[in-house]
Amino acid sequence: MTDSFVTNTEDTYPAPIRLLDCTLRDGSYAVGFQFTEQAIGDILTGLEAAGVMYVELGHGLGLGAGDVKDPMRVPEEQCFKIAGSCLRDSAWGMFCIPGIASLDRLREAAAAGMRFVRVGVDITEVSPAAEFLAAARDLGLETFANLMKTNVLDTAGVVAAVRQCEDYGADAVYLVDSVGGFLPHEVAELFTAVGAASDLPLGFHGHDNLGLANANALAAVQSGAVFVDATLDGLGRAAGNTATERFAAILRRLGRGDGYDCLALSQLSERVVRPLTRLPDDRAFQVMGGLTQTHSSHFPLIIRCARTHGVDVFDLMAAVSRIDPVSPSESLVLGTAARLAEAR
Repeated sequence: MTDSFVTNTEDTYPAPIRLLDCTLRDGSYAVGFQFTEQAIGDILTGLEAAGVMYVELGHGLGLGAGDVKDPMRVPEEQCFKIAGSCLRDSAWGMFCIPGIASLDRLREAAAAGMRFVRVGVDITEVSPAAEFLAAARDLGLETFANLMKTNVLDTAGVVAAVRQCEDYGADAVYLVDSVGGFLPHEVAELFTAVGAASDLPLGFHGHDNLGLANANALAAVQSGAVFVDATLDGLGRAAGNTATERFAAILRRLGRGDGYDCLALSQLSERVVRPLTRLPDDRAFQVMGGLTQTHSSHFPLIIRCARTHGVDVFDLMAAVSRIDPVSPSESLVLGTAARLAEAR
């Protein structure tokens, strides 16, 4: 049974939106990297059957991360084999962070059948992407540059970073709301401006700290984005992501998602993803992270330093974010906590 009973609005748009499902990558954070082989196979098979043509898998931090960070229950090489056996038409790909991934690992994944790669770099330091994008193109892969922490730069800075990725040969560039703090009008203004300055296809990756991941993704596609990241049931790091099944339905309402079986995606989400055991998360930290524009990876350091100096953790979070929202050092956070304590 399909969802052909859904009617579209009278609005029409020039191109379909390509959903890139990263349940098996971003969602791995939420389950402690414990996806089973059965779950991986079920999700891959279900996504392809429902019309999702781009599927990302592996460790949350991408290629090679299981060797240096939290190990995955199913090793990377086995994930490659499962993807190869489950997918016929849909492309599978991996995230790739220079410094965690190696060029050798990139070549191994390409040899195993990977068809696209997404090179993730902080938007304030794009140059590490150059070598990996060039190598990926030489391997015949579709190449994406993911500009993490897009929120820390103004529009001119984002445009400059996108143009840099264009010079490096990226096929498309993602703008990433790593902290889930954007508002829809901000997303619309950003994508409109970047789209006017670059001919590269744009994508959006959002987090749901303020409950706006779907709304922000909608603003992105209405302002020129053609790729959208999503995860089944919104499963993802910290507050989670744009929800695949819900956003597919939104696209159908827009008249831009006829290729997606929204009912099948909803049933896949309900049957396979919702029953998964998830790590606990603190709603207060997710909301305040979105409000203060603080990345969730910084929470443990900020909590520890706040306790050391006996200051309010959210006051410290806000203060640190104003100084260095990208990669605050322990000395910076400790010093900021000390100054808050003195002021108190």
